Amino acid sequence: MTIAKIKQKKSLFTGVLLAFLFLTNCLIGYKDYPKILPLPSEEKTLDTNFVYVLPTFPQLNLGGREALKNYFENKTRFKKTTEGVDVPKTGYLVNVKVNYRSPTPIATAFLGVSTLTATFLPAWSTQDGYDVQYILYKDGKKVGTYDYHIFRNYAQWIFFIPISWYNFETATEKEVFERMTLKFFEDAKEHF
Repeated sequence: MTIAKIKQKKSLFTGVLLAFLFLTNCLIGYKDYPKILPLPSEEKTLDTNFVYVLPTFPQLNLGGREALKNYFENKTRFKKTTEGVDVPKTGYLVNVKVNYRSPTPIATAFLGVSTLTATFLPAWSTQDGYDVQYILYKDGKKVGTYDYHIFRNYAQWIFFIPISWYNFETATEKEVFERMTLKFFEDAKEHF
């Protein structure tokens, strides 16, 4: 075996080991969003135009954008939904704005130090997440703005590897955005 192939295999092994380490030693949970079964689709009963505007996520997207798109396309009562930016003269437009809320400066410092030490030092954050705004237009006029806040708990430490299965027991970002969109439709039902 050549030295180049040995170095290549060693690099691959190191990369896999680091990926395993960083993916299994963190715990992520969302405040006020326990894990539930996926939400069912509603019966398609409305012929009205429905247009939605989705944001580019300002931080690493862990499924939130896809959850919004899937909900608007498949789970609403509207027969015809399209992604766009123009407010229709008849029908609805929902403009979704997502702002990432960074961890506190102290939490950011701990996260940096923890990452630099390959998570031998612990780090955590309880204040990061998203501020989400749904702006609703009906028949060309703005009829409401709905604000929601998602708080995420995050912790990383090498000793969390044995309990990393806990992440399968918590809601994912996708599930959180889906349930928040359902909440928006419940809050705005007077306009539909």
